[in-house]
Amino acid sequence: MNEDMEWGSPAIDSSRCSVCGACAAICSTETLKMEDGKPAVKAAGDFGCIACGHCMAVCPTGAVSATGRGLAPGDAFPLPPLSARAGAGALEGLLQARRSTRRYEDRPVEKDLIERLLAMASTAPMGFPPSPVGVVVINGKEKVRELAGDLCAAFRKWRFLGTPIGSLVLRLMMSRTETALMKRFVLPIVEEIIKARENGRDLLFYDAPCVLIFHYPMKETTDPVIACSYASIAAEALGLGSCIIGTLPPAMRGSAALKRKWGLPKDNFASIAMILGHPAVKFRNGVRRRFASVEYL
Repeated sequence: MNEDMEWGSPAIDSSRCSVCGACAAICSTETLKMEDGKPAVKAAGDFGCIACGHCMAVCPTGAVSATGRGLAPGDAFPLPPLSARAGAGALEGLLQARRSTRRYEDRPVEKDLIERLLAMASTAPMGFPPSPVGVVVINGKEKVRELAGDLCAAFRKWRFLGTPIGSLVLRLMMSRTETALMKRFVLPIVEEIIKARENGRDLLFYDAPCVLIFHYPMKETTDPVIACSYASIAAEALGLGSCIIGTLPPAMRGSAALKRKWGLPKDNFASIAMILGHPAVKFRNGVRRRFASVEYL
């Protein structure tokens, strides 16, 4: 078991503890419990500290620390005051302004902006901490063009799925809805991407100067998608444009050579990708979107 899979290890500095009990009250695994009127760490058992950091987050005196599973005592920091946080109106405005950007200025994305964006996106919630989401940053138009070329070569192999035998393979591997989606939506889009590439146009990454690939050690999970969504919101807040690209992961998952060339761990899967750059278009209006259905039960 590697260090990210082992249980965390909380500790209480009794000299700083105010005995308020907040850490024990917030601990969902009961690793911290009140004993004789004081918070105490229970003995390790079959289920222990998941290093969620809640105990560190609620302690008013900084008496609680936790280590392990990617967490260190110094990872706790004071939250900004309410006056420095976005209210509902400001957040709604930011979300309304965020759009999928497909036109970019011909200039690179500064590394400090990328690092700040990733720091903001790393606050995304996770199913079971610590999140093993990884990010590969492809920064620079030449590198992005090379990646697009590699992916188009992989897409050409998908043409087989449009043949009668390929259609049979799809039906055996996917549900009826998924098969219809592939044939009516995904394969036609991929064909257009290939043709555009042959004519010197980039319909995969839209000549963006930067691509972020979010990867994960399991195929089916929501953590990378949530992190990518946070990254797209962070991009808007930083004055950058972004667009989530769903066609990259399936092409890269099927090629160990592509994963190796573009820096993905061999046991991880590309989950979602996002292009990033300085937007060349200024949107003046929002466009109202709706969920397909909302039901109160």
